[in-house]
Amino acid sequence: MAAMTSDPFDDLLGLEDNFYQEGYDAGLADGEHAGLVEGKVFGIEKGYEKALELGKLHGRGLVWQMRSQGVPHGSDQAAIVAQLEESKLPKNSRLVKHIEGLLTTTDDKSIALDNSDEAVTDFDERISRAQAKAKVIAAIVGEPLKVEVATSATTGIEESKGLNARH
Repeated sequence: MAAMTSDPFDDLLGLEDNFYQEGYDAGLADGEHAGLVEGKVFGIEKGYEKALELGKLHGRGLVWQMRSQGVPHGSDQAAIVAQLEESKLPKNSRLVKHIEGLLTTTDDKSIALDNSDEAVTDFDERISRAQAKAKVIAAIVGEPLKVEVATSATTGIEESKGLNARH
């Protein structure tokens, strides 16, 4: 008796399994790439939001500092000088200490720029400390911490010029 030859339809019967495996492998590769891209975009968005918050707090601290110290002599911008003199804060050593603390906490020269777990944790803690300092300062000077802005408050990184993420 002769040895059995292979069935010519075996390949045809396994066709569905082959296509399934090929589609699965392609989907897995595409998903890994898409996940990496989405993760990077998400990281950029969160980094932007955090940096924006820290920048706002630092700017607010600089304004409070100028209002508490007064305008330096020789300043030639009359409108700014008049406005600062009009909104001058009372002399208060506790207030000055909190403003200096806020500016130190939000100083960009002392912030680690790497993406290590320690640097991210430190950045988040800085934001929390700065927000707490800003609340204390706002309470001392009797001002609201949140100021409503007439422009769109929903502007995010994707609306910034030069970036076209997820579009």
